[in-house]
Amino acid sequence: MALDINDLTDFYASPLGAHVTARLVGSVRQIWPNPAAADELVLGYGYALPLRDLWPHADWHFIMPAQQGVMAGVDRRSVVLADERHWPVRDDSVNRLLVLHGLEAANQVELLLDEAWRVLRPNGRALFIIANRTGLWARGDKTPFGAGRPFSSPQMRQVLRRTGFVPGRMRPALMLSPHLPLALSRRLRGVEKLMGLVAPRLGGVWLAEAIKQVPAPLSVQRARKARARHLVGVPRPALSPRR
Repeated sequence: MALDINDLTDFYASPLGAHVTARLVGSVRQIWPNPAAADELVLGYGYALPLRDLWPHADWHFIMPAQQGVMAGVDRRSVVLADERHWPVRDDSVNRLLVLHGLEAANQVELLLDEAWRVLRPNGRALFIIANRTGLWARGDKTPFGAGRPFSSPQMRQVLRRTGFVPGRMRPALMLSPHLPLALSRRLRGVEKLMGLVAPRLGGVWLAEAIKQVPAPLSVQRARKARARHLVGVPRPALSPRR
């Protein structure tokens, strides 16, 4: 099920959405402590706009799935709509990829991951923020993490390997229930950190790092070619780093 752009925008403009953003930004920084440089092309897919304050000086671009839509008033120079199977990005051009609310709603997960692999530079890194199948946040419709298909950590590692990625670090986030009052959630930050260490499978989301393997294994290359034969080619206008 595709997430609606209006629901996503409203959620991240809410106090709970701001809380989620702060938690996710902190978790991304723990996995990627080094900030992106000004000449690095950082691509966000899905609804990654809340993460843009991670590295304000990087060359950010955003792709939103065509079925999701895009809000009027955003900077159209850096935000585009695209089919999940055809991203308007050059091969081997992206330094870092962040995917938020992109994989759970995908119609064809492996084709989306083929595009992610294609656009990343050799040994480039992606970070997929995905709803956890066994967590509380995927079990209700109070947040966008309850929409679409959640993943367990083994499922995520398997699909990454099938599409030519080397799974990297994986850590949970949003350990506390979304139904707790925000003031209480903030006071329980120490408890949340401890839960992430002792009961990671209870987290609301997984942050799954993936590294582009070059060349991809032959079995992956054959499977990718088989999937590509069923696609109708479309032009891909290229996003380029700022000069």
